[in-house]
Amino acid sequence: MKVGKKILNFIFVLVIALSFTFIGVKSVVFKTIFNKEYVLEQMETNNFYSETYKLVESGFENYIGQSGLDEEVIKNICTEDKIKNDINIILSNIYEGTNEKIDTSEISNNLNSNIDKENVRTSSNSKAIDEFVEHICQSYKDTIISTSYENTINEKYSKITQKITKVQNILIIAIIISIIGVIALNVKDILKLLFWTESAVLSSAVMQLAITTVIKSKVNIDGIKIFNDAFSNIVVTIIKDILSKINIIAGKFIIVYFILVVIYAIIILTQKKEENQNN
Repeated sequence: MKVGKKILNFIFVLVIALSFTFIGVKSVVFKTIFNKEYVLEQMETNNFYSETYKLVESGFENYIGQSGLDEEVIKNICTEDKIKNDINIILSNIYEGTNEKIDTSEISNNLNSNIDKENVRTSSNSKAIDEFVEHICQSYKDTIISTSYENTINEKYSKITQKITKVQNILIIAIIISIIGVIALNVKDILKLLFWTESAVLSSAVMQLAITTVIKSKVNIDGIKIFNDAFSNIVVTIIKDILSKINIIAGKFIIVYFILVVIYAIIILTQKKEENQNN
């Protein structure tokens, strides 16, 4: 019977620990990378827009060298405010499924206006200039990472969030059942109840710390390179912040564990004191 109770306690504790770990990690993910406002805040804080603006200008300069046109034609054809607005559109497409297209007509008009001021357009080079304008506009879209897959990403994002939420609801029920189970098995022995509660809390903390440790040991986070430097930097910053937040949650669990250990020790000392007084 005692062995059976230990096995049941272990199962209940494992369910609680795994569930708390999942819910803790899910909470961090939903507050960070799955949260549009958080991403926008990180972009603002880490100068993402200004860095992207520099990359956009650099991309324009690469094309101007091949065109034979004067560098003045690409001056002031795009603003940082437009970049910020268009990136916000992209994020809305991904997170909210707005499916709004990036409009490059402003860049195209400004570029054509600058070219016309140079009086270089002729009947023989008109087509080449039009192609150059198209390349500049496409370069802009590529640099701000505007793709035709934003709607697809939104669909997958919506499905993932729904599934994760359903799993969390199931785990909450599992936690409640497991807690009731542990209490029922140890209701007559407060020390055993505290022991199994401590085990659940500590196990969850260890699991969360293990997740961040494994990720840090297996992934060269600082070396991540995706699309361009500005995007890579924001990805690195967000990943580090997510891992840091998971560690903070684990730290809170460890504090709770030590509080329970102190309570456990106080109860034992109190019981021993009472035994000594009775003797």
